[in-house]
Amino acid sequence: MDQNKPPGSSTRGFQGTLSEFGSRFGPGSISKEGSMEQDTVKILVTLPRDRFFDRFFPVRQAERLEACGAVTWNPSSEQFSADELAGALAGTDLCLTGWHVPCVDHDLVQHADRLRLVAHVGGTVATVASESLYARGIRVCSGNAVMARVVAEAILGYFLGGLRDLVTFDRNLHQEPGWLRDIERCRSLFGKTVGFVGLGTVGRALLELLRPFGVTVKVYDPYVDGGVLQAWPYANQVDLEECLRSSDVLSIHAARTDETRNLMNAERLSLLKDGALLVNAARGAIIDEDALVAELESERFSAVLDVYVHEPLPDDSPLRRMHNVILTPHIAGVPSHPLMAEAMVGEVERFISGKDLRYEIPVEQFRLMTR
Repeated sequence: MDQNKPPGSSTRGFQGTLSEFGSRFGPGSISKEGSMEQDTVKILVTLPRDRFFDRFFPVRQAERLEACGAVTWNPSSEQFSADELAGALAGTDLCLTGWHVPCVDHDLVQHADRLRLVAHVGGTVATVASESLYARGIRVCSGNAVMARVVAEAILGYFLGGLRDLVTFDRNLHQEPGWLRDIERCRSLFGKTVGFVGLGTVGRALLELLRPFGVTVKVYDPYVDGGVLQAWPYANQVDLEECLRSSDVLSIHAARTDETRNLMNAERLSLLKDGALLVNAARGAIIDEDALVAELESERFSAVLDVYVHEPLPDDSPLRRMHNVILTPHIAGVPSHPLMAEAMVGEVERFISGKDLRYEIPVEQFRLMTR
């Protein structure tokens, strides 16, 4: 196999360094037991050939997908426009989407004459799917649950790093002749009260990771009932005020919606305990950033932030000069990129063979996802 050629199809190709799989596998055929009526499955991949492409579709994943059917790859370094996607959807059976793809709304659905499945190589599908898509009976799945586990892992790391103030100790030891052993700065997660503002898929994954720490978890989420928490006896549902007042560590997991924008305003931030740790790896707009800056300037509590109202974080943001906040560049979910692509290729394989999907997003979940 020539390793200097890109994946291709009979209709489109692009310049790159991956292998040309179309000539090796040819159009895939569906078994007698499969769920598709057509003999040849036509698969569209909208992810652009940008600097991230190889993270999502290394050779082994492209090979797996090419073995499923006739794959049309986006040949551009840019995501499809709405008009381009409309043309590409015609005659397509299965579509793998990525970030910044146009929403498959009422207008685009009219062009999707054969579309049966949208598999999103990302988390939320709120800006990808639509009520019209679901109304047509087109199934939707995404890497949301896969990404959630990786984001939960990051949040646990933020808890530990923030409580133990690792950044301060590290900076001190890099300065001569630093040897700061301030025991008040070094705290443990064991036995703490952890508050969740929102549960969601990330919160569920994090609950499982917190199991060994003997924590009490207080969850505020008006869209779930207490029965959801039965698997985690150390978690219980509370109102927002109790969640904020009682938490040693507060983690934001709510979806970004009109309802949650600036949910954590000045009044609510004032309810946090002195010495609390606030962690946000959800969306920046859920916290009133000006109010947060004011609280952090008072040094009443500390924070770990992975997301911001404006991204990239402006160079002149006051957050950049504060010593009681750890900042990361919206990177909590990045290690999930190849895992999500692998999961969505698996969904394509399962769909074609008539098996149950593992990562399907029902319309009820779609309606509550981050927009």
